[in-house]
Amino acid sequence: MEKDNKILDILRLYEYSMSIGKSLDYYENCDSFLKLLLHRRNLNACWILNLNEKDQLTKKYSIPHGNTINSKLSSNLKSFLNSINNYIIIEYNNDFKEFIPIKVTEGTIVIYKLYQDNYLFLYTNTSNIFKKNSEQLLPVINKLSNTLEACMIFENKQKLLEQLEEKNKDLSNYAHIVSHDLRSPLRNIETLITWLKQDHVDNLNNEAIQFLNSISDNIYIMESLVKGILEYSTINRNDLNLSKLNLNSIINKILEYIDIPENIEIKISKNFPSILGNEHRIQQLFQNLIGNAIKYNNKKQGFVEVGFYEEDEKTIYYVKDNGKGIDKAYHSKIFNAFLKLEDTKNSIGIGLSIVKKIITNYGGEIWLTSEIDKGTTFFFTLEN
Repeated sequence: MEKDNKILDILRLYEYSMSIGKSLDYYENCDSFLKLLLHRRNLNACWILNLNEKDQLTKKYSIPHGNTINSKLSSNLKSFLNSINNYIIIEYNNDFKEFIPIKVTEGTIVIYKLYQDNYLFLYTNTSNIFKKNSEQLLPVINKLSNTLEACMIFENKQKLLEQLEEKNKDLSNYAHIVSHDLRSPLRNIETLITWLKQDHVDNLNNEAIQFLNSISDNIYIMESLVKGILEYSTINRNDLNLSKLNLNSIINKILEYIDIPENIEIKISKNFPSILGNEHRIQQLFQNLIGNAIKYNNKKQGFVEVGFYEEDEKTIYYVKDNGKGIDKAYHSKIFNAFLKLEDTKNSIGIGLSIVKKIITNYGGEIWLTSEIDKGTTFFFTLEN
């Protein structure tokens, strides 16, 4: 008979344990386990309370629903809760009414310590809660505690991600508004300069024309900055249209429309692997790296090589050149937005920051090796 009871106890503990952890929803786990426990143990009620940093006691869950608990706990009752290690069994008395959301006049309560000042209360108005049963439940209660903590962490993470997404949308909308508001007066200024040159060409001396040309040059730089900010801010928004991409086709298309000086030789590896991605972003990634390799090549006979290789079950892509090279002091800073190593008119210093943001969005990494006056190689990965 005693052996049969032990087998029954083990089966019930297994049943309790299997009812926990089927989801990351806090209330689903409470419902699944505690309703089963109340039924199997013939208990009358259960509830979970949280004691926060301000000594406020709040109810997180209860069966039956009962009253809301949201009050400042007395120092004596706080000390009592803090003294609980695993669990404690008490007979009800009026001192504990602050803990109880339902009407209770007598009975027995078992209080289990859960995670981070959360407590599980099991109540019966009969005497069927014993120390042995409470100890048997400890492994299952610990699993419940760990599961509920994981649920809260997941819920908080989801809330943070939602808030972050909302902030990103706000920033993106702000970037659109600012870019529109800035572009309009810039275009007006450029139009006025054109009219001045056309209508007053006979009244403008060389110095005045130089000033007007300088203004036009700065307008071009400002428009490029605005365009770069807008492009950088929208990388997260327009990447939902994913398709299988032929990288050789994308790279060859880039080479058809970018300006390649006669002294630059371009070498492209054959049989690039196909990847799943957004065509516009992947094209933007390779175009920026190839464009930089061409733009900053100061050799009479320059070359740019675009290739890939396999290492540790990963595909590593690279863009290599024999140009000016990059000082090692800038290797960790080169991907910062608006950092320019040279003060050139056609560069605003955002190309590599866009490259890194695209690669990061694909779960990849980017790094470089470089020697001054010998060239630079950018390596990167893209996780599919």
